[in-house]
Amino acid sequence: MEQHEKNSEKQELVVRQTQEISKLNQEMDELRQEIKQLREDIELIDIFQKKPVVSSAVIGQIGSFIIAILVIIGIFF
Repeated sequence: MEQHEKNSEKQELVVRQTQEISKLNQEMDELRQEIKQLREDIELIDIFQKKPVVSSAVIGQIGSFIIAILVIIGIFF
């Protein structure tokens, strides 16, 4: 009798462990999918965040062009 109870307990333990392993594998797959999606989102965010950099040199150059155009317009009118 005792042997039978031990075997029964072992089988129940094995079944529970198998179920837990199966559940953990499923959760791992879900986490992998979430990580994959997050990586894709990060790539998209990086692409959209890259904006043209306007330095003071560029602003100075544009300002000098505007002044030059105003001078040219002032000369002819």
